[in-house]
Amino acid sequence: MKKIVLSVFVFIMCSLLSACSFFGFGGGSSDTDYAMTVDGKKISMGEFSVYLYEQKTTFEQMGGSDIWDTDFNGVPAADVAKENAYTSVVYVKTACKNAKDIGVSLDDEDKAEAASLGEQIYNEMGKDYCRSKGLSPEDVNGIMEEILLHQKVMDYITKSYQPSDADYSAYIDDYIKEHPDDKSPRATLESKLREDYIRTKKEAIYQEQIEKWCENTDIEKNEAVWDQISVVDF
Repeated sequence: MKKIVLSVFVFIMCSLLSACSFFGFGGGSSDTDYAMTVDGKKISMGEFSVYLYEQKTTFEQMGGSDIWDTDFNGVPAADVAKENAYTSVVYVKTACKNAKDIGVSLDDEDKAEAASLGEQIYNEMGKDYCRSKGLSPEDVNGIMEEILLHQKVMDYITKSYQPSDADYSAYIDDYIKEHPDDKSPRATLESKLREDYIRTKKEAIYQEQIEKWCENTDIEKNEAVWDQISVVDF
């Protein structure tokens, strides 16, 4: 089940945000206990820590614990993870805000899955850590519901996409030109690359939609605490 959550963060990790019912989970309302705002709604440090924890998990699954010694175009991995968590919040909140308008909602099975994921993540983060952030098990469950709703919105937006034979053939032509060392038969390449090609195209479709939704969204970091937030807190 957790692979569904991780897939959201992998997608966000590979995307760029060019612009851009809300819930607030955990914590109070002082200037130091929220990480950011979305349309004026405060995202508590507790809620943000869940997104940051998932970024930490995603990074380490891709590159191991040594990933934190790596830079991405001169930016430390820890800073990239924090920015990705920020973007994740925006994607999820924006999708949730628009879900009702496109007829997407969670059913009982989705909510049960969110509860299971919430329990797992709460335990992984640790009771003491969560309590220090004002984060209850119910808060984490609510966050997981939003993340799963975001996934359903993504699926809805992209469900009708089917690659044209001509476009995919041209893509394979380009791949062969750009990878002369890959001597695989064309039929093998067409089979091997198709899933990644479709995923990339769907991500682009969703990216375009989410950016449209974000055009009028007011997003701000809480600069008073931003530099103090760190992925190594876990």
